[in-house]
This record gives sequence, C-alpha cells and structure tokens, in this order.
Amino acid sequence: MITKLLKTTSFKLTLVAAALFSLCVLALMGLLFVHMQRTIENQLRQRINAEVEQLSIDYQQDGLDELRHDIRERVEANTYGRLLYFIQGPDGRVIFDPIAALPNRDGWHQVKTSHTRLMIYTVSLENGYRFAVASDMHEISTLKRAMFNRAGAALAIILVLSLLVGLFVSRLFLRQVDKIAKAAEAIGEGHIDQRLPMRGTGDDLDRLTQIINQMLDRIEQLVEDVRQVSSNIAHDLRTPLGHLRQTLERLKEQGDARSAIIAEEAILQLDTVLETFAALLRIAEIESGLRRTGFTPVHLSELLRQLAESYQSVAEENGQCLSAEIMPDATLLGDAHLLTQLFVNVIENAICYAGASASIKITLHHDTERLKITVSDTGRGIDDLEREHVLKPFYRVDKSRTSEGTGLGLSLVAAIAKLHGFQLHLSDNHPGLAVILTQLKAH
Repeated sequence: MITKLLKTTSFKLTLVAAALFSLCVLALMGLLFVHMQRTIENQLRQRINAEVEQLSIDYQQDGLDELRHDIRERVEANTYGRLLYFIQGPDGRVIFDPIAALPNRDGWHQVKTSHTRLMIYTVSLENGYRFAVASDMHEISTLKRAMFNRAGAALAIILVLSLLVGLFVSRLFLRQVDKIAKAAEAIGEGHIDQRLPMRGTGDDLDRLTQIINQMLDRIEQLVEDVRQVSSNIAHDLRTPLGHLRQTLERLKEQGDARSAIIAEEAILQLDTVLETFAALLRIAEIESGLRRTGFTPVHLSELLRQLAESYQSVAEENGQCLSAEIMPDATLLGDAHLLTQLFVNVIENAICYAGASASIKITLHHDTERLKITVSDTGRGIDDLEREHVLKPFYRVDKSRTSEGTGLGLSLVAAIAKLHGFQLHLSDNHPGLAVILTQLKAH
C-alpha cells in the first residue's frame, strides 16, 4: 500500500512543492544571514573605528606612552567582551593581546588565528611602531551556526510535514482513483450501466468524471438503441417467416413431387433463419438481465454429471471419448435452463469440431475461493488470433460459411456466462481447445 501511495502523482507533486518551498526557505535564510552578517560587521567597524579615533587623538596629544597607558586601562577595566589591542614595535614584537604579526598595510583586515577570526584596523605610528584595534568575529560564527541549525531543523520539519501531507493527500486521491478504476474495469467487462463515482467536490477529477459519465450515458443509450432495433427486427420478421413456413408446409403436402422437394429445401433454409432470429432474441433477453430476477439454487454438479452421461453415447457414435471429473456439492444461484443451454452448446461444439478419435473432458473444481468448469478437447483447436473473435455474434472460423451454424452459439454462451457472473476464457489445450468458466465466490 505504501509503495502504491509513493507512486501516485499527488505524492510526487507534494514532494516537488516541498522541494521548491525548501529552496525558497534556504534562499530566504541565506539572504537573512547575509543581511545580519553585514549589520554585525558594520556595527563592529563603527565600534573599532570610534576606538581608533579616540586612541589616535590621545597618541597625537601625549605620545606613545599615553597610548600604552590608555590601552592598559581599557584592558584591565573590561576583561570580557572587550576590543582587542595591539602595539607592534620596530622589532616586530607585539604587546597587549597576542597575535603573531600585524598586517603590513594600514586599514581594514580580517585575520584568522588558531581560535577565531578577527576584524582588525591597523594604523602606522612614528619610529616604526604600528597600532591596531580588533574585534573577535565569534558573533558572526555563532550566528552562522545558529542559522545552519535552524535551516536544518526547518528543512527536516518541512520534509516530515510534506511527507505526511503527501501520504494523506495521496491516500484520499488513491482511494478515489481505486473506485474509478474498479468502476472502469466493470465497464470494460461489459457492465456499461456502471458509472464512475464522484466525490461532489467540484475539482478537476470530479469534472473529468462527470464528462466521462455523460459519455457513458450516451454510449449506453446507443448500445441499447442498437440492441432494441435488432430485437425488433428479429421479432417483427419472425411472425411473417412463420407464416411463410406454414405456407411451404401446405405446398409440400398438397403439391407434386418436385414442388415438395423445393418446399422441403426452402423449409430447411427458413428454419435456419428462424433459428438465427430465436438466438438473437434469446441473447437480447439475456443481456437485458431480466432473467436474473428468476434465479434459483442450481445443483451444478448434478447438472454436469447428467449432461456428461447423456453425451457419452453421442461422442462414442462420433468415434470420440467423453469423460468427466466433477467434484460434488457445487451449487450456485442461476437459471437452470440457461445453464443447461450453455453447457450443451459448449459440449456439442466440442463433439462437432474436435474430430474423430478426439478426447473430450468435462471438469468441475471448486473450493472456498472459486468455481471452475472446463470443457476441453484434443481436436484441432482455434488459432490464437481467432479466439478473441469467436465470441462475437455471427463470427465464424469458417470464412467461406459452408459449414452449418449461425455463428451465434458461442455468443449465446458468452451472454449466459456473463449473466451468471462467470469469466469465459478460451485457451489452448495442447492440442485442442479448452473452454474455461471461472466464478469467484463472494465472502
């Protein structure tokens, strides 16, 4: 779950926003540090400059001895937090505060010692003497450490809060996305009456969901219109075709021998057309879901056992071997008549197309998780490219359409399977075809 959250767009956007905010915080703290550093340096310069001016006046009035006296008084009076003073003689020796040597040039300098960094102002005196006043820059160093510590703490807090906010927002977003994904999967499986859930927040995701739902409404209406037109055509034509068949029956009985033969051929062709219309109406009725209201418990194990026994002799007459491996006590809610038609169509297809000497096997396995039914054969099977098309109405592997059939048998199987919550899958039996029906049990 955490990995899934970390991969969400909302979490990544949160991290990007946190990174940008962190950079802004660092830039702001950097600018603040530079400003405060310059302020402290200016204050130190002003303090040093005032001290240099005062001592320079004393030196000009009373000479070097007075300068030493004034510096000694300042050193003794202020032990802590005072300025630093240096007088360097012609021999290079420095008195008062310790320093290896003063800078050669007069003016402002920054000198790094073994313990700290000094801001120092040097002045040349008579007879090779030099004088300097300095201040320890530990305040700036302390400020720098404090700013770095605060910046680190701020960044840590920002990252932790961003992570928590990102996880929270991603969880909300992912929950909505999961709902949309489940609804989309159901729609993709053919439940076009499903709609994507909306939160009612009016955000971009809700607006997109609303547009998709409107599109699905339109698609459902178009599909329903096509289905209704097909049903109406099949229903309206079935009655006149029935009357035509009755007329041909009378012609067969009352006409001469030649007319009877022609009538018989016409009746056979007409029966195929009527069978096609009946299958179309049956598929439309099943896909409408009306038959689901009459579902009752069906003993599936017993139903398949009876069908296996009934078709064993048919398979033997066709030179085939039909066997069954059926676990007992498998039941489900459904329409017994439709389920019988489903398995009859699948078994008859196997007998019809598997060929002589083929083996046909019916298996039923079930546990607490799922129910699985397989009808497999060792015949010629169906090519991989054909399997995704044979469940479509009127599609036939025999492109010449010289073989018998309407191309609606597997479409009817698919419609009944969908009505009962089965997942229908056609697989390679190596050799042959395996028709697999799987139903996940609800807990």
